[in-house]
Amino acid sequence: MATYKGIQGYTVQKLSSDPTASEASGQLWYNSSTGAFKLGTESAGVWSSGGGLNTERGFAASAGTQTATLFFAGEPPSPTKSDLTESYNGTAWSETNDLLTTRYYPGGAGTQTAALCMSGQRPPGGTNITNSETWNGTSWTEGNNVLAARYGGRGIGITTAALFTGGEANAANETYNGTSWTETNDLNTARRSGGGAGLQSAALYAGGNLPGGTTGVNESWDGTSWSEVNNLNTARGQCGASGTKTLALVYGGTPESDPTPTSAKVESWDGTSWTEVADLATAATGVSGSPAGTAGLALKTGGSPQTSSQASTEEWNDPVYTIKTVTVS
Repeated sequence: MATYKGIQGYTVQKLSSDPTASEASGQLWYNSSTGAFKLGTESAGVWSSGGGLNTERGFAASAGTQTATLFFAGEPPSPTKSDLTESYNGTAWSETNDLLTTRYYPGGAGTQTAALCMSGQRPPGGTNITNSETWNGTSWTEGNNVLAARYGGRGIGITTAALFTGGEANAANETYNGTSWTETNDLNTARRSGGGAGLQSAALYAGGNLPGGTTGVNESWDGTSWSEVNNLNTARGQCGASGTKTLALVYGGTPESDPTPTSAKVESWDGTSWTEVADLATAATGVSGSPAGTAGLALKTGGSPQTSSQASTEEWNDPVYTIKTVTVS
């Protein structure tokens, strides 16, 4: 009679206890304590529809997690509405107090109850501004300005320890201590509107727009300097991101293959390399993420062009890992 080793080329591993469900994915083993064969399975990660924004817009900023998000500024059909702020409770969006300074392409960081909005462009005309505002859960207050006015910079971290990095043709990198901004070591590649994730002491900045197109360049921040690591599979800018330096998700944006204006592609970072996972339901550029959230529970908000479909919110849930007992005859 044929044996498992004869068919597969290896024997079934014998373990006294089960590994974790995520470690066991795709593996078959024999649990000697229970006398049962076990199999690790994995479902696909999926995007599901969330509540729609009250005012559709893109090129905005956000703060918070998948179930507690603040979404502010942006470029709606009427640019005079670029001071709008909306709050998400995991089901629906509510309008709250507006920003003090109208803008689009700003940076955002923090949580739903303690957020930062920095720099960007003021309509009409698109003048770059240095204005920085803080949110206390109820209203915005003018704070100390960033040092370099730019649009398309990315905010990373929390209100008392934030990074503001990149911008149009700009490699500038600034840190915030809750009161003032300080210039630190720049990005290796100047670019705007990439996907930023992590903390002030450990961050990731992937993709972005260059003066002549987009890039898949990916850089890792150790609290002192940026280092280039493995690139995105699909070069893109104006994308959303969630997660940490070692576990992140980047989604949507403007892909390298222009004139295709928008992308639905999503990539997952494991600290070493990028893997393509399930696409967004709606391709969009100029999207915002959930910067204080995790890669496994990400939120995509808004986008461009500004239509009712770009008022959509999509929620990402990581694969579910399960250990099953195998019945043998």
